[in-house]
Amino acid sequence: MNNKNSIGIHIIGLDDKESAIFNRVIAFNVTHGLIKHDCSDTSSADLIILSEAHFSGPTESTENTKNTEDKTLLVVSNDSDCQLGDFQATRPLLITRVMKTLQQAFDFASLKSISKNNETVEGTLSAINDTPVEESIVVGVTATHNNNKQENNHHALVIDDSAAIRKQLELELRDANISADFAESGEQALEMIKNTQYDLIFLDIIMPGIDGYETCKTMRSITDYKKTPIIMLSGK
Repeated sequence: MNNKNSIGIHIIGLDDKESAIFNRVIAFNVTHGLIKHDCSDTSSADLIILSEAHFSGPTESTENTKNTEDKTLLVVSNDSDCQLGDFQATRPLLITRVMKTLQQAFDFASLKSISKNNETVEGTLSAINDTPVEESIVVGVTATHNNNKQENNHHALVIDDSAAIRKQLELELRDANISADFAESGEQALEMIKNTQYDLIFLDIIMPGIDGYETCKTMRSITDYKKTPIIMLSGK
């Protein structure tokens, strides 16, 4: 790892679907400044992502994970109580869960590469693991993407006070060729729609300030938004 934004990654033992999820989130981070290089083996990798079976499996599998003391290990497991490796991701692999775990692993691998004191690194691990998902996401997604509007079929507004949900929806919408702007509250969203006509709105129900229902009601009172599709989001 040459700097805190550069990381070598090696994936072992995940099926095609699981690998695709990790690669998708990694690709998203690359578009936000991460410099990633794929490694053919563990020797040149900073971060090793592997299935639990390949962490403690037979000789052939163990061969892939030897000499990894200075590596950051992210273990994918069926057991939420799995304590293998530095970080764990539990199946089924949800996008938000992978986002959070990968960001923590990136941060820790970076810290590990520049620290000369193993005690400092180990002492920081618990703090990284305890970081809330909103704080662990380095790149904010509240910035707008109007410069991409002409390249997309539709333009959406995402209103949610959770950074994790905003980031997940940005990833999903980008894959669907939909550009998006982001608001953290109903009040902010109502200001944004004064200047921009959106084709689609994703609206969280429970937010600080005015909630999703009141925001929706106010939007529907505006002529230009009487028929705009509004998808209500709920943690339930």
